[in-house]
Amino acid sequence: MESLPKSRAKQLRALKLRKSREEQGLFVAEGPLLLEEAFKAGVFPRYVVVCPELIESTREKVEALLARCRQEGVEAFETDSGEFMAASDTVNSQGILGVFGMPAWDLTALLSRPQLTLLVLDNLRDPGNLGTILRQAAAFDCGGLLLLKGCVDAYNHKAVRASMGGIYHVPVFGDLTPEDVMSKLTEAGVWPYVTGTKGQNAFTISYPPKTAFIIGGESEGVQPFWKDHEVIQVSIPQTDKVESLNAAVAASILIAYRYQARQ
Repeated sequence: MESLPKSRAKQLRALKLRKSREEQGLFVAEGPLLLEEAFKAGVFPRYVVVCPELIESTREKVEALLARCRQEGVEAFETDSGEFMAASDTVNSQGILGVFGMPAWDLTALLSRPQLTLLVLDNLRDPGNLGTILRQAAAFDCGGLLLLKGCVDAYNHKAVRASMGGIYHVPVFGDLTPEDVMSKLTEAGVWPYVTGTKGQNAFTISYPPKTAFIIGGESEGVQPFWKDHEVIQVSIPQTDKVESLNAAVAASILIAYRYQARQ
């Protein structure tokens, strides 16, 4: 294996920043599990970086991944722990990461499907929550995530890690405005439902074939836009022991309910 070139080391450090990820159209997935899930999904990294000092507990898995890289023609480089950790976003790294190209999803094609479940995320700031939503979205066949301006980046290192491979399966569209989303949903015949602590019981509704759930963030909730428009408000029944559900939990419950209803 060749040593990691300085230009690639510089690129890896830069990819910790959202601006660099967006400019280069690249993101980092770290750890054997995320690379294994990528190969299972037929998604191949541009290149892989390994730190021999950090793979003692995962050596067998890493060697198998490197063999797959050779088979698929994926470049692999090695580097020392100092350089690797400068690019890593974990405290206890497993010594392998991959650099992937961001997929180019087609929103128009997605919205044209005859049956569809979407999540519109508003004011979601926590990358762990977003990654968890991506994981559940893959599990329950959610068609895609629409992220409004101000949401955390779906390709943030922590969000990618928390997705447990969901990032390879679920289309994500970012930097959208409420007005743009509402216009596109209306044009495509997708019914939007705002989730919160008030509104109709979410489990008593017969949802149309094309449905979007609008989920608010951890502290701010959804923007006033949604309540100022004729969008149905729904709530998930809960006790009064807590004020509200975690955004990732609420999203998971709703898309799981939709998935079960379609089976």
